[in-house]
Amino acid sequence: MKKHTKRALKIVDIAREPLEKIPYVTATSKGTGISSELLPIYWGEILGLPEELDALIIASDLQGIADYKQEQVEEAPKLLGEELAEVLSLLFQIHLSDLDPAKVMVCLCGDLYTDLTKRGASGNPLPVWSAFRNYFGFVTGVAGNHDLLTNEEQAELGSTTGIHYFSDGGKMMYANLAVAGLGGIIGRVDKPNRMEEDDYLARLRHILRQVPDILLLHESPKISSQGLPGNPHIWKELQNSAELLVCCGHVHWDTPLVETNNGLQILNADGRAFIFTAPH
Repeated sequence: MKKHTKRALKIVDIAREPLEKIPYVTATSKGTGISSELLPIYWGEILGLPEELDALIIASDLQGIADYKQEQVEEAPKLLGEELAEVLSLLFQIHLSDLDPAKVMVCLCGDLYTDLTKRGASGNPLPVWSAFRNYFGFVTGVAGNHDLLTNEEQAELGSTTGIHYFSDGGKMMYANLAVAGLGGIIGRVDKPNRMEEDDYLARLRHILRQVPDILLLHESPKISSQGLPGNPHIWKELQNSAELLVCCGHVHWDTPLVETNNGLQILNADGRAFIFTAPH
């Protein structure tokens, strides 16, 4: 049970049609070249936003290159997340001009890097974090299994005002919200950003005992009853939580939002972005 009396975060609506779609390219699954895709941006309404926040942005698995021109091979490719930050800033100016970008919290659930030469390549997502921080007041999130940060890059994230990177799992307070995060996935520990199952679940249980308002994971739970892929052990740990908003990715759900009877909501943001504002 919550020790505070403020209203829990609760998504009450997500628009059926995207507000915008961002074109991008990504490596094909069979390594035969590149494919053109679209990243949808949805607008929704959420209860429980504290007065300190005008909006919440949530995104995950932004594995693409924007503004791709084959002849510009010498230039550093523009990661999809960099383009998303810029487009969201423009959408705020056009559609949400009464809101203050400095009062927006961005939640990134991992896998923000892409290499067009190899699908599923790992690399540095720092440009995406920096882009979001340039446009919005606060950026927080976790690593996906394809995000690789050197010690120096992690230190840069850790020392940047307005950014909180959950490098090892934990909880912090921002804008009167208890925000928690646990990155990576369950898997072979000889590969990046993977944990033994027992270690991951122990950390997840420790976080849940701290009763966060919002929990950012990279790996989604598997909800067999609704045909939604993911990890069944994560679902087992989450399903008894009440009044908690979990944001995740790693695998794609056709239905982005699931809600249980006790107020647990799980938002799968894989390959999507969401803008949530208070109901008008």
